[in-house]
Amino acid sequence: MRADPTSGVIATGRDGLGVARIEARRGQTAEVAERLRAKWGIAPPNASRWVSHGEVAIGGIGPNTWIAVHENAGNSFADSLQPLIGHCASVVDQSDAYVIVRLAGPKVREILARLVPIDVHPRSFRVGDIAQTVCGYMGVTLWRLEDGAQGDPAFEIWGGRSSAGSLHEAISHSAPESGCARQKP
Repeated sequence: MRADPTSGVIATGRDGLGVARIEARRGQTAEVAERLRAKWGIAPPNASRWVSHGEVAIGGIGPNTWIAVHENAGNSFADSLQPLIGHCASVVDQSDAYVIVRLAGPKVREILARLVPIDVHPRSFRVGDIAQTVCGYMGVTLWRLEDGAQGDPAFEIWGGRSSAGSLHEAISHSAPESGCARQKP
């Protein structure tokens, strides 16, 4: 399917990201936060939120547990984190574990209302929020991104790599009236 600027939603696959799961060891959360702050100027959130600076974003996904994302870093990202984090946390490469689809456009909330059982209204699910939920019977993580250049809302849906086909199908089937165009990254 070709990207159509008049579509209600543009779905873009996010490939090439470096993704690492970081889990602080007991009593080391503050040290992990300080090391990440010193490196990137951002502290990992202690809630289901994400923060970013430049090409790096860190999202809180559980107690003392975060997902760190680096644009275009691929599998080498987790390896680069280990010397920084040292003995304070476990770091696991997750770059190939997820299918990540960015959804943006004026009708994105309508499509998400058909896909996920959470309220994605801007009063309830604000920029920076992350939620573990389901999408078409698949467990996913939903990220609320900053609005696009035209002021349209943007989200990312993270699903297991093995469910990529089902996730894309669920998105396509939820958008017949709104229009959803797939765009290559």
